[in-house]
Amino acid sequence: MDIREEIIRAVIEALTDRVKDDVLDVVQDVLVIQLNNYDVQERCTDVAVRDNSADGMLKKFVATKRLEGIAESTLKRYADENQRLIHFLGKPLCDVTTFDLRFYLSYRRENSKKRVSNRTLNGIRRCYSSFFGWLASEGLISRNPCAALKQIKFRKEVKKPYSAVELEQIRRACTNERDLALVDFLYSTGCRVSEVVKLNVSDIDFEKRRCVVIGKGDKERLVYLTEVAAMNLRAYIRHRKNAGYALFTGRGSSRIQKTGIESIIRKLGKAAGVNNAHPHRFRRTLATNLLDRGMPIQDVAAILGHADLKTTQIYCYVSQVNVEASYNKYVA
Repeated sequence: MDIREEIIRAVIEALTDRVKDDVLDVVQDVLVIQLNNYDVQERCTDVAVRDNSADGMLKKFVATKRLEGIAESTLKRYADENQRLIHFLGKPLCDVTTFDLRFYLSYRRENSKKRVSNRTLNGIRRCYSSFFGWLASEGLISRNPCAALKQIKFRKEVKKPYSAVELEQIRRACTNERDLALVDFLYSTGCRVSEVVKLNVSDIDFEKRRCVVIGKGDKERLVYLTEVAAMNLRAYIRHRKNAGYALFTGRGSSRIQKTGIESIIRKLGKAAGVNNAHPHRFRRTLATNLLDRGMPIQDVAAILGHADLKTTQIYCYVSQVNVEASYNKYVA
């Protein structure tokens, strides 16, 4: 039946017993004449048009993870790595097999301009695992091809913290109040660079020497400043020319950015003769020092903002001197 005829029938049925028959005839004639001028299509009743393409499902995955509070840098890597895979394979996601994934990972390792390490490949594998795991849990694919894709083994390098001498060398390399305040703040709080960038002067409680930072997943936590760190930070804020809201300011900007902080620490490390100087190493150094001095690992995890103690353990460098001392203490 033509959709226009269905409309006329529905209207006439609705008016039956409500109006006289001669009126119904008039209404019917008017509807026939008027609807003859239009092509009528049935309206789609779906709330939204479903985009079940591979790229469309990847966008939904990223949007879902964003709602879960995943960091934007992580979301970008999820999107980039999975999009490269999708375009390389050129097949529906429901048809992707474990062999396809193994083949592409092997291709990435052997055909890149710069040989890709196993550590990097395992990071890529984790991007696939998160995406295909989500597809399977949402019922968008029948099976997860990553389920049988085992972790790629790689050599785990020991990431050492700064030694006490290296810390002092970096501090002595500072030529202005901002850099010294930044170095002491990074070490005493153990903050991530992304957390430091977001902080404002008003966030610092100088009386209690602490501040609230917003970490991963928009989780709040308290971090603390040493007396020296608080003193140097106060001096920097008091004497700086830029009186903006940001805790640390940069050249030509009211708020220093992540790359700015990384550049400062890299230059200080070069001036101090300290190899591999970068902001995250202060975080590792604080965690190691706190554990070495007897702080419970649960408290260290709270300061660093770790939900899993295993993550805190990864951050901490086990000093061989401490191991030897413990051995001599407990050996029979």
